[in-house]
Amino acid sequence: MSEDNNQKQPLTRVEMITAMAHYYRAEVSRSLAWRRRIDVTTNWAVGATAAFLGFAFSNPQLTHVFFFFALAITYTLLYVEGRRYRFYDAYEYRVKLIHQNFVYSILHGELDMGASAPWRQNLAEDLLHPGYKISLNTAMALRVQAYYVFLFLVLIAGWLFKIYIHPEIAGSWRQFLDNARFGNFSGWYTLAFLLLFTLHVFVLRGIGVHAKGKGGRESLQIWPSRHPAEYEKPVSQIARPSPRGEAWPSQPPPVTSAEDKND
Repeated sequence: MSEDNNQKQPLTRVEMITAMAHYYRAEVSRSLAWRRRIDVTTNWAVGATAAFLGFAFSNPQLTHVFFFFALAITYTLLYVEGRRYRFYDAYEYRVKLIHQNFVYSILHGELDMGASAPWRQNLAEDLLHPGYKISLNTAMALRVQAYYVFLFLVLIAGWLFKIYIHPEIAGSWRQFLDNARFGNFSGWYTLAFLLLFTLHVFVLRGIGVHAKGKGGRESLQIWPSRHPAEYEKPVSQIARPSPRGEAWPSQPPPVTSAEDKND
């Protein structure tokens, strides 16, 4: 009986602060690790784009179809980077949650470490049921808006220029269409694909522009120059897994409750 009481004994304020400090360091390390992975993928995309351009124009035997594979590989890297960004965003949410509540309150000399503190409840819930804060499409759109729109535009411009000069410089629109042919497919199919892909890229960029301010890392507002006790965060600003029900592979079984049953 005494052992059960000792196991359920609440932590002291000093023990709680010590535990949070170590946990904060761990979350920062995880966030930085995923940030580095995102940067590595971006570097791969930039290097691949430069390599494709150099190889396509240095080898006269290569046709303009070579740029189709360049776009496909770059888009694959975008997909990988979008997946990594979702993990980074989820970890960054926790870091900012601790930043704006734990660290901020310590610096202001008043720290609410009670079990009923909203930030502790949000953090505990996110640890028990970890989930992405943005969808994969939104993550990819944010990366397109940041970097990939320029890489895709460079590859598309290179594709059009390759059509113009290969196998010989086009002196007329008809000759340009002949250069754009691929096997038995007319050059109009190539130009239609380029047009649709360009529209797709700009649609993603538009989604990325409007998606700024969303996600876990952006859902927590920075407090104004006043004490956090005077700032009440609406429930709608608390980052939730998006889309609903999509969680990390390591998510534990959900805790059944009357509220969950009602949902």
